[in-house]
Amino acid sequence: MARIRLKGLNSRRKALADGSVVTYYYAWKGGPRLAGELGSPEFIASYHEAVTAKKAAPMGVLLSLMQAYQGSAEFAGLRDRTRLDYVKQIRLIEGQFGDFPLAALGSRGSATAAAAAAG
Repeated sequence: MARIRLKGLNSRRKALADGSVVTYYYAWKGGPRLAGELGSPEFIASYHEAVTAKKAAPMGVLLSLMQAYQGSAEFAGLRDRTRLDYVKQIRLIEGQFGDFPLAALGSRGSATAAAAAAG
């Protein structure tokens, strides 16, 4: 049987009320809980479903712009260390402003609102 590596897979052990211990698996840290037993077709399908849903960023928001940049040839041409540093900063921005509408970027006061949200 071939092993399949599932990137980002996160697990947590939990003691139940009856004293037994169960392991729960998540698609990534803070991600959705996966259905089925580890390695089963149901488990693999739920993992792929969660990852696909995560990759599908809504269009017209800052997150879609940052994901497009990370998929560009310009980003791929950066040195490894530079890309790692950029991804670290991009994740911080995505967490705070990922759902910010691109149409509002040029709006008067959007910089003030963004600074207030970050502060």
